[in-house]
Amino acid sequence: RAWSPRAQVCCSFRVSVVVFFIPMADNTEMPVETKPVNPHVATTCTAGPIGLTAFGITTILLNFLNADLIGKDSITLIICYGMFHGGAIQILAGMWEVYRGNIFGGCAFTSYGGFWMGFALFEILMVITELEPPSKDGKAVWLCVWGLFTLLNFIGTLNANRVVQFVFASLTVLFFLLAAGVDNHDIHVLAGYVGIVCGSSALYLGWAEVMNELAGRELCYIGPVKNKVF
Repeated sequence: RAWSPRAQVCCSFRVSVVVFFIPMADNTEMPVETKPVNPHVATTCTAGPIGLTAFGITTILLNFLNADLIGKDSITLIICYGMFHGGAIQILAGMWEVYRGNIFGGCAFTSYGGFWMGFALFEILMVITELEPPSKDGKAVWLCVWGLFTLLNFIGTLNANRVVQFVFASLTVLFFLLAAGVDNHDIHVLAGYVGIVCGSSALYLGWAEVMNELAGRELCYIGPVKNKVF
């Protein structure tokens, strides 16, 4: 069929319009929202080793007591020391990590620092006031809640290194064993030994991070995760 000159012009115009606009549609890139880089990460060192050291030492000392390896009269020294090193120092380390944009480290250090501050205050009030001791059920629930919180934190470590995973896994076991040990002295003693292992692993991780930073490489094993879980 023969096309009229007018139809040929119209057809040519339509084809040219289609050819002109399709490449533009294909090459157009939608703007991608990117998270701004936190400038404090590059200019501020991590407070992880500070918090881990504080947590590790105080956890070891308290669980020497739980495991009946030292006398009960050591509680005053451990509590007063734990209030500052395990409590205040961890909270400061947590706030430092928040400043750097590390929300996981900030949440963990401030939470466990608050745990130590509250625990120490309670023990002190038990001595200087007529405050009634908590019921066994209440103490078990308190420890179970902290065990659940630690378990949730452990899930957050699945993309981190193996040693920090072990710290949170053993700490989870520690809290639930302490809860079960409220009515069973043998389980309480077992929890003490688990706590010593947990605190030692945290102390090692803090030291390893310092040594790796000084060496500029992985001098001490921490087991970085190669395949991310989420």
